Amino acid sequence: MTPTTKKRVAALAPYGRGWSNVELIKDCGLIPYLLYKNHNCDVTMVGAKGDDYPYLESCVRGLQMKFLADGREETKLAWLREESSRIDCLILRGCYSENFAAARVYKQQNPNGKIYVGLDANGYWMDTLLWFHPLFTEFMERCDVIATSSRVVQEYLNIKWPWKIHCIPNGFYDFSALPAVPFARKKDVILTVARLGSPSKCTPVLADAFARIADEIPGWTLRLVGSSSPEFTAFMNGFYERHPSLTNRVCLTGPIQDRNALRQEYLQAKIFALPSLVEGGTPNVIAEALNAGCAMAVGKFDAYREAIGNGRCGLAAESVPEAFSAALLSLCRNPRLEDLSARALAYGEEQFDMERITARLYEMIFEGA
Repeated sequence: MTPTTKKRVAALAPYGRGWSNVELIKDCGLIPYLLYKNHNCDVTMVGAKGDDYPYLESCVRGLQMKFLADGREETKLAWLREESSRIDCLILRGCYSENFAAARVYKQQNPNGKIYVGLDANGYWMDTLLWFHPLFTEFMERCDVIATSSRVVQEYLNIKWPWKIHCIPNGFYDFSALPAVPFARKKDVILTVARLGSPSKCTPVLADAFARIADEIPGWTLRLVGSSSPEFTAFMNGFYERHPSLTNRVCLTGPIQDRNALRQEYLQAKIFALPSLVEGGTPNVIAEALNAGCAMAVGKFDAYREAIGNGRCGLAAESVPEAFSAALLSLCRNPRLEDLSARALAYGEEQFDMERITARLYEMIFEGA
């Protein structure tokens, strides 16, 4: 549905650093972009200026960014006092304390305006929040649409909290326009895409798990895509010393910014692996992998059942090398791996289409659906 009168939407960065380039192609940037592209909204992402924004031209062309003098709360509130009356919807990310003041100022200036807050939630973080504190309660009462990206966390919060919580998954939008490929064209590749070395991602577990089973799956390789922390670089140096025979079978690509090239990594892989301990719902890489027809091997984070379609398209295991290697070996040897790949593709298209997800959110915000 394309309205005749443009709705003005502002997505306010929750961080003093402002939005980052990579956030433009994640849910926090994709939702504003698709509100602009598909729903005729006048959308601006607001915050301090970060580094360069190549994705602004190559991926989300037409999305506006407003760079404030700095990322301080006072600067953002001053901007809101000037602009709130002309904003139909304010998008906030996370129930952070600085967003409390933003919601208050916005509603004071524009009582009929709508606030959408994406909680960016996992169960552990939600359990640490003092949700009964008056400031938290006032903030939530000012929000018109509150959502998490995980159905299991949504169900949990709808029992625990007095507010209605929706589920807005982290979906997939193909900037490359490269279609999925037949399973026969895929390679014997296990892929991960992550911030390598981030403690929650448990990438060392994946490397060690692969090493445990490498002799049993001699034709398979492991590709690790993403930026590496110094700690992970040191880990991998030691890994190659311990496993010299895997030097050519465990590949560190570094970060891949080009969306066509990254899409190709997903398309060639048969298995996507993410042994994470903690995630805020299903991360964007899950939707990207499913929509490339990758069978899934994941850790048991909150939304792991959603990531594997309740076992429809993959396996989950504890984030330790012994358990995760068993899951990987089971998938690599599965005679019906092609079926798992087909199910992954169908499940991804059914549940994680970002255009359909954003259309539903538009209705919730502006039509009360």
